[in-house]
Amino acid sequence: MAGGLVVRRREARTVAALVDAVAAPRPPLPPVAETDAVASFATWIALAPQPNRALLHAALGGLALARLGRRDRAGRLALLRRLGGSPLAEGLRATAAVSYYGDAGVLRALGHGPQERGRAPFLQRRARTVPDPELA
Repeated sequence: MAGGLVVRRREARTVAALVDAVAAPRPPLPPVAETDAVASFATWIALAPQPNRALLHAALGGLALARLGRRDRAGRLALLRRLGGSPLAEGLRATAAVSYYGDAGVLRALGHGPQERGRAPFLQRRARTVPDPELA
């Protein structure tokens, strides 16, 4: 795999702060540190084409220089809002969200784990609204 799964320590702290700002987890959702969100984000970077990898590393470096990881959640969100709706900002936001919400523990907490499948309220509603083809 080109580039490998490498994020520097400073980038990892910035990614964790970015994911926390975007996902804003509260119980029963696990905190970012208890998920694989940073590793998932690193995988996205590693699998990106080289120009995109370079841009992502530069963006994370810029956010680190802006001390994203040292701000409280409100300060992080304010900084991210200043980036506007640029494709880079939206890409960072979307990758952070997917990295967090794709974690197995987060999915279980949201009722998407295999053992919770039959108990998820949205699935029960859907099951009642889908007609049975044999009855039609």
